[in-house]
Amino acid sequence: MPILSPALGATVPDSPHATVVCLPTLADVESYERKEARVWKLLRAGYPRFVRNALVTRAAEEAARRLGRTGELFPLVSEASARRLAEHVGATLTSVDRVGDWCLVATPPGEAALRLAKMVQHTGTLISSRQAEAWLAGHAPPDGTAALAAIRATLAPLLAGVAPADTLLATSGMNAVAAGIAAIDALQRPRGRSAWIQLGWLYVDSARLFEKARAARHHFVPDVRDLAAVERLLATGTVVGVFTEVPNNPQLETADIPALRALCDRHGAKLLLDPSSVGLASVDVLPFADILVSSLTKYASSEGDVMAGLLAVNPTRPEADALLAFARRHHDPLPAPDLAALAAQIGRMAEVTARLSATAAEIARRLAAHPAVARVRTADQGPTAAAYRRLLRPGAGAGALITVELRGDLRRVYDRLAVAKGPSFGLRYTLAAPFLWLAHFEEVTSEAGRAQIRAAGLDPDLLRISVGTEPMEEIWSAFAEALA
Repeated sequence: MPILSPALGATVPDSPHATVVCLPTLADVESYERKEARVWKLLRAGYPRFVRNALVTRAAEEAARRLGRTGELFPLVSEASARRLAEHVGATLTSVDRVGDWCLVATPPGEAALRLAKMVQHTGTLISSRQAEAWLAGHAPPDGTAALAAIRATLAPLLAGVAPADTLLATSGMNAVAAGIAAIDALQRPRGRSAWIQLGWLYVDSARLFEKARAARHHFVPDVRDLAAVERLLATGTVVGVFTEVPNNPQLETADIPALRALCDRHGAKLLLDPSSVGLASVDVLPFADILVSSLTKYASSEGDVMAGLLAVNPTRPEADALLAFARRHHDPLPAPDLAALAAQIGRMAEVTARLSATAAEIARRLAAHPAVARVRTADQGPTAAAYRRLLRPGAGAGALITVELRGDLRRVYDRLAVAKGPSFGLRYTLAAPFLWLAHFEEVTSEAGRAQIRAAGLDPDLLRISVGTEPMEEIWSAFAEALA
């Protein structure tokens, strides 16, 4: 049976908790980014940090009705996060009410509310659709102890040396990232350090956390191979830490992580590593990190209906206990309903990752030979392949992601492509996305922005593919027809 492209607004999977919403044409992507009604009136779910799930909206409105609250409503995972984010953006909280295992925050409409909404997006602090569903049904929060223990047991072989109780499960990968940055800041700022180095192109919300940081400099080194530039910055003695993805997304390039570790040690900086692009079952980066953060929305929850993240402190590194204490304080624990959903899927992570990697390798090989394709990127090919392979677990591959640069028009190929089209990756469904149109819309729609993207070594019109577990020939047929 051929793969089909779901309709505009359809979710993958067909579930109220789905994390992928389908945008079948580039015109749909443009309307989505411009918040046009023709697209947004159809959205009931989507990637939860960007699209407020209908259940979450209903829960907020119902709680506000019962409490008599008005204004801009934010159903958030904790009061501590609400107050921390409001203070960061200068928003006034007119009310903060405990509601079940979450809190409802209200703030006056205006610019401050918009800034708060963006920080909620960046830090993944909105409640989950499962939390909202349980509260709307009048169910008390379940006990997540057994599910948490099962998840930690599954992760233990991939986090050698980390005690299960020290494996922190967060509301999303970005929540783990924000907590990792905050933990390192808390340790290093009292020492007079305030600068961060972003090595390579990062996922958009990670970059925004640095750009919006208060009283902190943000150095962007575009080329992950440019460790000389990193060392020059480290030598100033002002650097809190270095953050890089392993590999980065969507370039799929990997820094020389052992060499980067040595540089950080020499100059007193901490190293924060994120292997979300290929998943924890593909690479072993914890031995080189002070803190490892990763999304578990990808690979670990391959059905596409759970948001979750992981933070682990390397217990062999100096000051590990202090970093762990700060990380505990700053992360938002994954709620019990989502722990249960993740526990039901995470046991398949290694198997799913291996299958996705194998299929993606063959699809990438065929794409590279196609006359309509100018360039194909995978984590284990290209100028940083050796750096990536040094981190591979035995028998592992390059994950599900392929980045494609086309010789022809992106719009024509994307619109013709018969697969699910929307953000996310590492799922059992094949997905395609005009990644920079979704993550950097303002830049790709201006000449200056496109020039900036090209200067960072990226094609503004690249197509990011996440290969699924469908039969390989069915996946290839969809791409061959779109490229014809």
